[in-house]
Amino acid sequence: MAKFEFSTGALAPMLNSALAAGFEEHSQSQDAPAYHKQRLNWTLQNAEGKLIAALTADLLWDWLYIDELWVDDSCRGQGMGQQLMQQAEDYARDKSLSGLWLWTQSWQAPAFYERLGFREFTRFDNFPTGHSRIGLRKAIAKD
Repeated sequence: MAKFEFSTGALAPMLNSALAAGFEEHSQSQDAPAYHKQRLNWTLQNAEGKLIAALTADLLWDWLYIDELWVDDSCRGQGMGQQLMQQAEDYARDKSLSGLWLWTQSWQAPAFYERLGFREFTRFDNFPTGHSRIGLRKAIAKD
C-alpha cells in the first residue's frame, strides 16, 4: 500500500531524479516540450573572497527565471544588482531565450526591476498580509 510522507528541505537525490523523470515522461505523453531545469549562478566576491552579490536563476524551457538577487548592504547603490541582472539578460539573449521572469515582494525592489524593463504580469495582494507578491517579466526581442 502507498504511504504518504512529509519532509522539509530538499528532496533526496533519488526522489528528485524520480520527480524529474516523472515530469519528463508526462511532458512527452502530452507532446509538450521536454522538461529540463538547469540552475545558473552569477556571483561577485570582494578581494578577500567574501560573497558581496549573487544572482541565482533557473533555465526552464525558453525563459530564465530569476530566483534570487542579493547585494550586501555595504555594496548597495553601486550598480552591482543591475550588472548581475544585465549578465543574466545577456545570457538569455545569447541563448535566444524568450525572456526573463521573477517574483518580488512589495517591500523589496519592484521599481528596480521596472527600471530594467520588467513589466508586472500578476500580483497577489495580502501575501503576506499588508504586502503584495508581484510577478514581473521581460520579453527579449528575437533578431
